[in-house]
Amino acid sequence: MKKIILIFLVCILFISGCIQEPTTSKRILESAKVIEVIDGDTVKLENGDTIRLLHINTAEKGERCYEEAKERLKELVENKTVWLERDMQNTDQYDRKLRYIFLGYNTNPENYDDFVNLILIDEGLAALLIIEPNMKYKSIFESTIEKTEGCLFEKSSFFGCFSIKEFNYDPEGSDCEIPNEEYVIIKNGCDDINMNGWIIKDSARHVYTFEDFILSSGASFTLHSGSGNDNETDLYWNRGGKCPVVWNNDGDSLFLRDSDEKLVLYYNY
Repeated sequence: MKKIILIFLVCILFISGCIQEPTTSKRILESAKVIEVIDGDTVKLENGDTIRLLHINTAEKGERCYEEAKERLKELVENKTVWLERDMQNTDQYDRKLRYIFLGYNTNPENYDDFVNLILIDEGLAALLIIEPNMKYKSIFESTIEKTEGCLFEKSSFFGCFSIKEFNYDPEGSDCEIPNEEYVIIKNGCDDINMNGWIIKDSARHVYTFEDFILSSGASFTLHSGSGNDNETDLYWNRGGKCPVVWNNDGDSLFLRDSDEKLVLYYNY
């Protein structure tokens, strides 16, 4: 009888444990003083550490919105004490510490009011760049960027004309050996458009520039990551190198911009 009662109690405890609501841990934060803003997504601390802001990617010097992002980050954090939170990775390949930055001691994991990384996304000064295994706050960043209309997301008069028919960013086999099997197919739903001087870029620094290319109304083109000879329907990045692939398999963003660098099409996966 005692054995039966013991088994019953164990079962009750097991079931009650399973139906408990999961608890959300508070943020673990450390304070630091920012002494220099290097660019829109990188700062230097008083202790000598360089911090790379997680989940975002801002323009490089000379690119559209570079100055705006850098000045906004200066306004938010330069010569101020901020609070830092890490994710799964401590540093990147350049030995910069990967961190989320908060303006105050905000330990509530559902409060984003003073979340600097997210502010830059919300104001359209940064593109989304989520690199595994750093996945914390992924959903809030994705939902925020869908609504942003700031600097990087200023719309072209051609916005809405183009759509992605197919995006083969992770082909079967070794990407490096079959770069032309990595491709995106884009369709024009408006009148004939002269795309000379337009660009397609990813979240990193890969840029394809269109030259003497007119896309007819209702037509599509395929942009391959490898090498080849361009024609009316197939274009080639022709980057060269041992592994000339462009698109990250675990997540990336595609920007199509007109000759004024205004946004024509944005796609994030």
